[in-house]
Amino acid sequence: MNTKRLLTVFVVGYFCVTISDAASRLDLEGIVGDEDNSVERLAKDIKEDSRMRVDELITKHGYIGETHNVETEDGYILTAHRIRNDNGKPIFLQHGLIDSSAGYVVMGPNASLAYILADLGYDVWLGNARGNRYSRGHTTMSVESESFWDFSWHEIGYYDIPAMINYVLETTKNDKLDYIGHSQGCTSFFVMCATRPEFNNKIKSMQALAPAVYMSETKDHPYLRIVELYVKNPVITRNTGILSGEFKFICKMSSDTLKTCMEALFSIIGRNKKEFNLKMFPVVLGHYPAGASAKQIRHFLQIINSGRFAEYNYGTSENLFKYRQFVPPIYNMSRVTAPIYIHYSANDLLVSPIDVEHLYEDLVNPMGKYLVPMKEFNHMDFLWAINAKTLVYDQIVKVLQKKL
Repeated sequence: MNTKRLLTVFVVGYFCVTISDAASRLDLEGIVGDEDNSVERLAKDIKEDSRMRVDELITKHGYIGETHNVETEDGYILTAHRIRNDNGKPIFLQHGLIDSSAGYVVMGPNASLAYILADLGYDVWLGNARGNRYSRGHTTMSVESESFWDFSWHEIGYYDIPAMINYVLETTKNDKLDYIGHSQGCTSFFVMCATRPEFNNKIKSMQALAPAVYMSETKDHPYLRIVELYVKNPVITRNTGILSGEFKFICKMSSDTLKTCMEALFSIIGRNKKEFNLKMFPVVLGHYPAGASAKQIRHFLQIINSGRFAEYNYGTSENLFKYRQFVPPIYNMSRVTAPIYIHYSANDLLVSPIDVEHLYEDLVNPMGKYLVPMKEFNHMDFLWAINAKTLVYDQIVKVLQKKL
């Protein structure tokens, strides 16, 4: 199999990419059923929800949705979405790799974490990291330039998360906020607290969902070598944006191809068919993947292969110039003093329970840890599972309300 064909197979299996308007071609018969003549109505909602922006989704469901622009110290223009509750305590939610703020609202009211927190009275803020579909502005650089995409999750942690946290606190007139991150949303948080430890004092609590921090066990993932082949190919990636709907041919959005994409996704994140909401999958595909830089994925591959949670490896000579040492420095976890609670699962093929336990042992101020009581629960179930509320979100609320 030639390189181009191999890369295509990888993309099909790993990212299940489609475009937002593809939902209009979905064959809903046999997927959603026809109870109470609801197929037509559900098809309309799915089509709408797959095309709407996050602020539009929030407003559609009866909440006060806002969009805020946040400028970072290095000139990136980020978008933060808000479900406004003027008298509520601020809580900040940060998405994972190739995701966006949509991850916390895409399953709708009574199911997505952002709405559940809003219903409890929290002032909910949803971050968007540089490079995703909502954060592609810069004060001087064009999004078409390679320099725009020359970042990893280190810069997201050093610049983006601090800028958005400061913005939320200034806007709401608060000194601290609660933080929830999924996957890379945890990675970037630990980068922030390790490199800018003053931000620990701005965090009331941090809850980590499937934290992608220590990842040495992931090196045995069957798709890892194909990922490396994809992101290290200079012809394809360079310093560019990737995985933002450019592979339009992959999911044709019929009931058969939808199920095929589901099975391919399971091979990456862990199989859990009974918690996978196939009816809502077209909406998910309208928002996911939302884009990232190739360098973000390379940085994850580095910590997987090296077993070191460290800054980006530029090579011996450039490391010496940048870091004054031959290898990139390890993030100093002793500087992470914010109170942290971890949620993890046994069937997460991307973040192993062994690595999570290792991370927990290294925490300076651990609040506790929670293994989801379903052995099949996988990496994306934290956002998409049918019963995520009872399996995870109720526990999150207990932590926030200190009712453990």
